[in-house]
Order: sequence, then C-alpha cells, then structure tokens
Amino acid sequence: MKSRWMRKVVVTGTLLLSLLAAGGCRKQEPPRGTGGEAINLNALNEIQNYKEILRKDPNNLQALINIGNLYYDTGQDLLAIEHYQRALSLDPRNVNVRTDMAVCYRRKGNPDKAIEELKEAISIDPRHAQSRYNLGVILIHDKNDIEGGIAAWEALLENVPGYPYRDSLKAEITKMRATVEAMKPKMK
Repeated sequence: MKSRWMRKVVVTGTLLLSLLAAGGCRKQEPPRGTGGEAINLNALNEIQNYKEILRKDPNNLQALINIGNLYYDTGQDLLAIEHYQRALSLDPRNVNVRTDMAVCYRRKGNPDKAIEELKEAISIDPRHAQSRYNLGVILIHDKNDIEGGIAAWEALLENVPGYPYRDSLKAEITKMRATVEAMKPKMK
C-alpha cells in the first residue's frame, strides 16, 4: 500500500520537476547557435569576457550575476554557486540570485541548503513566486514532505494573487491532497 503511494508521489514529483527545470528566476534566452557546440562556445566566450571584467573589477555585481547565470545555464553548478555567493555578498537581498543558487544546490544534491536559501529569499520578498514554487517542489520531491510542499504552494497562491499558473497549481494541489487521502489507512 505504501509502495503504491510512494510511486504516485514520485510520479507527481517527477512531473513537477519538469517545471522546476526551468525554475530559475531568469528568463531563458533562446539558443544563440546552430548546435550544442556553438552554444557552448558562445557561453565559453561570454564567460571569458566576464572573467576579464572581474579581473579588473572583482566587485562588479552585474558581471558576477551574469557569469553565475552562464555557469548555471551550462550546468557548472559549483562555479555558479561561487559567483552567486559573491554577488550576494554585495547584494544580499537579491532574491532572483538566491533562488537560482538554490536550484544549483538542489542539482548538486543538497536540498537542505536549497531550502534554506529559498526560505531566506521568501523572508526578503514574500511575494517572490519562483522561490515559493521551488520550495514546494523540493519539499515534495527531495524531502518527501508532501504536506509541506502543498503548504508552500498554498502560501504562494495566498501571497501572489496574480500568479499566472494559479489554476494549474490549484488543480495540482487538489490532486495531491486526494492522493494523500486515498493512501491513508482507512479507520473503522
């Protein structure tokens, strides 16, 4: 019985992860090259340009964020985290950077640190939808805390009335609650 419930939770979590895959705060740029190699070469060139800027001006906030974003986009999470941390030392209230860094921590297998960063982002800006959404996904998928994840999403809906995916998130919450209820042992 518990095994079937866990499978449903994992399937639901996997579906949600597809949404989290784009779950950073930045708008994704369309590919700038004709293939993976060209895109990577462009990213590599941009990284080199930002390294040069940072060599001359190590506290250039925008360069730190941009190089962090490039490392994020190319899956170099440890380097992204390093540059995001430096950016946050200059601008600790930047919830977009903090949220992207949380995604990196999650991808590196550290959901607890990701949760910590997301909670900090939410404390800075309670209306930051992406932080609240990502918190729900990580709680559900990585921590198997379905009630906590649902609570995070309900808080998103409460704090961000104009959330563009409101109806689909409400439907997902309803389905998850029904699944949890169906899997609870029946009391006589």
